[in-house]
Amino acid sequence: MIKLRSHHLLCFLGFRGLGYSSTFTQNLATIRKLILKDSYLVLTLEASPDEICKNCPELISGLCSSDDKVKVKDYFLLNFLKEKNLTVKSAYEKIKVLTEEDFISLCQDCSWYPLGYCLEGFLKLKST
Repeated sequence: MIKLRSHHLLCFLGFRGLGYSSTFTQNLATIRKLILKDSYLVLTLEASPDEICKNCPELISGLCSSDDKVKVKDYFLLNFLKEKNLTVKSAYEKIKVLTEEDFISLCQDCSWYPLGYCLEGFLKLKST
């Protein structure tokens, strides 16, 4: 079982190896690979900093400086998924049901969104 900030499930869709620093990017890539390689891995979703966050410059003294913004994403997903503990496969099967409009509304205020990778990854997920 791995604890994961719920909105990171969406971040995984658009991740292309870019990040705040090489330490952050390597850590995110490692965790993402570990999670996505096992579709039956059970995740415990939360709305607080996780292992991905530990190398983020936004994390100061254990608190995210963008917490107000990212908690909206976390709580939306937690409510949408209706489960705190679920497999990777189950999480993404449910995320596929999100509308493109919901995804855009949820993610458009993220600094990474304008790159276009996030929406591209989401649309790819929906097409599978």
